[in-house]
Amino acid sequence: MFVVGMLVIGLYREWFNPALSFFIAVIALLLSQVITPAELLKGLSNQQIIVIFLLILVTTGIRSLVGPNLFVKLFNPTLHPKAFLARMMLTVSSLSAFLNNTPIVAFMIPFVKEWSDRSGYPASRFLIPLSFATIFGGMITVIGTSTNLVLLGLMNEYNLPLLKYTDFLFLGILVSVAGILYLFFIGYNLLPSNQDKIDSMRQNLKAYIVETEIFEGSSLVGKSVKEAGLRNLQDLFLVEIIRRDKVISPVSPEEVLHAGDALFFSGNTQSIFNLINQDNGLRLPRQAKLDQEQQFNFIEAVIPAGSELIGVRIKDSDFRNKYNASIVAIHRDGKRVSGKVGEMHIAGGDFMLLLSGTNDNPSRHEKDLFYISIPRRLESANGKWKTGLGITSFVLLIMGITGVLPLFTACLIILTLFVFTRVLTISTIRQQLDLNLLMVLVCSLAIGVALEKSGAATVIAQGLIQVGQSIGTVAVLSALFIITILLTSLVTNPAAVSIMFPIAMSLADQLQLPGTPFFVAIAFAASGDFMTPIGYQTNLMVYGPGGYTFKDFVKVGTPLTLLYAILCIGFITWYYGL
Repeated sequence: MFVVGMLVIGLYREWFNPALSFFIAVIALLLSQVITPAELLKGLSNQQIIVIFLLILVTTGIRSLVGPNLFVKLFNPTLHPKAFLARMMLTVSSLSAFLNNTPIVAFMIPFVKEWSDRSGYPASRFLIPLSFATIFGGMITVIGTSTNLVLLGLMNEYNLPLLKYTDFLFLGILVSVAGILYLFFIGYNLLPSNQDKIDSMRQNLKAYIVETEIFEGSSLVGKSVKEAGLRNLQDLFLVEIIRRDKVISPVSPEEVLHAGDALFFSGNTQSIFNLINQDNGLRLPRQAKLDQEQQFNFIEAVIPAGSELIGVRIKDSDFRNKYNASIVAIHRDGKRVSGKVGEMHIAGGDFMLLLSGTNDNPSRHEKDLFYISIPRRLESANGKWKTGLGITSFVLLIMGITGVLPLFTACLIILTLFVFTRVLTISTIRQQLDLNLLMVLVCSLAIGVALEKSGAATVIAQGLIQVGQSIGTVAVLSALFIITILLTSLVTNPAAVSIMFPIAMSLADQLQLPGTPFFVAIAFAASGDFMTPIGYQTNLMVYGPGGYTFKDFVKVGTPLTLLYAILCIGFITWYYGL
């Protein structure tokens, strides 16, 4: 239990990248001989783990088939905000039942922000509902969220009968309807009205960026950026050069400086004035270009959970070369992070304001950095054959969910069709394969095995039974649900369901009851993170773009969590006759 406890603390405090945290935990379990190498590696051959990756690829293919045209009517700028809210939540919750909810949110954030900009309503009123609606929809089917598939993978490890689609369908629809109604009538009024960060930046541009120029006869003329000593300034970044009508961004260290160049620096703005006073060839311009907003390609981005950038110092990340962009400012917990940009360590959920070049494909970075300023211009689904392929894909998915075909087989057939029709290329598939996610999932299964083998799960289960035995089985189920939902508020859902699975299994065994109601309880509880931005990937994705604080999630999510828990516990008790 000590190792698992340290893992929970490490994930909550973000000491390391989540994948590295899990890896360190299982290494500790291996060294203490709680698990064997074979038990750790067994996850690599687990069918449910492979299905998660197949579904990620299937979702990518369907996204490219659908394109943005599906949302033309949904995002009509003349809609009343409540009408837009209802359409958006119904659409994304329905899609999340069949597609992985993380890419749905990544795809939708730019459209929601664009609609908000055009209609004049703050995006912060819609982004939390966007995330929550995908969580609701993901619980309708076994494939809607990786949490359900991780649970099935654990059940498969112990040769237990797998949950059926009906174990998710009815309760999933119930919580989806109730959750959407709550957000429509109550949650919307609890959400803040935050100003868009880019609009705020443009109104206060001089607080973020200082403009200088290279004058005729300057000692910098003819030197490269590196030779001029402008590459590794202590607390400043040279983010852009404007040369007549040409914009150079990001700036290469080999870029040669010309007389008349306008140089734009971000960071500690006082430092640039100190630099100018050193008479190093820079001066403040007589005719400023700083107010010409069209010169600046500002974009917004967010760091997702599991990003390889988490915990990395910006100076060591080679950010400008990898992402063709320079960091102007970082916002965390609704506030701008002060200090030297280069010395900052990146955290999950960080919201970044960037100056970006124009020759990059944002989608190839989305495992580590989601670009969210503008809608992805995906290929529209022109042609009857693409429409037919999309329908065929959905039919095969439904057959996999309902058991007409094995889900693994259905996903493999869809993926094969996408490859042969060139909807997906080998390059795209390679970009979508997330080794960090694989490590988290495999290690999560190993941690579940360790809790069961060490006897820790049995001890916890006995404690829950002793606490609830005077009231009955419903009290034990309620305690299991509450502990899981609190745990998932602090750590990732795969971690929560892996930690609680052996406890649920031990509870069922000691109470001499079927395990299904207990497994359904931890499945829904592990996905029910509405009170914090850190326990669910989609919450973290909207955290920065909405300008939210931790308190916003507590304010909106606490009543929803109570409603969710009452509905889930009540339905499970009635449906399974406890």
